[in-house]
Amino acid sequence: MNIRAWVKYGIVLGAFLVADFAYSQTPDEQFATAENTFRFQDYVGAEKLLSELLYPEVLLSSTADIIKAHEYLAACYYWLKNEKRLEEEFTVLLTLAPRHELDAFYYPSAFIEHFEQTKRRMAELHLIDPEIEPDDGPEVICEGREVSIERRSWVPNLVPFGVGQFINGQKTKGALFLSGQLLTLGMNIGAYASIEGLRGDDALFSHNNAITARKLRIVQYVGLGAFGALVIWGIVDAFMNYEPYKRTFKVVPCPMLESSNAGIAICTTW
Repeated sequence: MNIRAWVKYGIVLGAFLVADFAYSQTPDEQFATAENTFRFQDYVGAEKLLSELLYPEVLLSSTADIIKAHEYLAACYYWLKNEKRLEEEFTVLLTLAPRHELDAFYYPSAFIEHFEQTKRRMAELHLIDPEIEPDDGPEVICEGREVSIERRSWVPNLVPFGVGQFINGQKTKGALFLSGQLLTLGMNIGAYASIEGLRGDDALFSHNNAITARKLRIVQYVGLGAFGALVIWGIVDAFMNYEPYKRTFKVVPCPMLESSNAGIAICTTW
């Protein structure tokens, strides 16, 4: 075996060793990696690592780490501008720790205010009670989860008039695409109808009507082009914001397992 072959063999062996080390990390070690990734402001990478530790099954054993992981994940969604997932993580975090507070030194005021609003809303709905002191005994977190995955079809993204935006939950943007496409399509159809109305009984235009018809033809083509551009823009935008899986949260009483301890379970529907 020559030197080049030995080098190739070493590279392959090293890759296997690195991969094996990555997969042999304990959940606590993975959480430490996720925490460092978050602190280096790699929110996309931190979101992926934290989600793997929390969903569909909680892999962390420490209550404090579980709560901190949900806090970091909520912060990731805040900076990634995913309002839906941010609200879900706040709900889970407050269900597990109703008295939890965010450090104003690390997080922006808008993030903390959103958290406090969620806490007040959940308290008003009697889902949590932040005023009750926790028991002196060890906190027991029910980890029972009802998980189902619902895959969303991508076909509605191809439908014009803002359908993809409405399905993605972007109602304002959907309304803008709907009104814009209706306006430009109406311009196209209106110009075409006006042109046909200028024809005489012999289906031809008079001299004056021919000049007007040429101007209306330009309006017709402009309307058609603008409509087509908005349709393409709407389809591209719908796919950019498309999430293939639908996930919702609801708080339900924790099911009775082998232990007699009762608590709250966060049931997750994908």
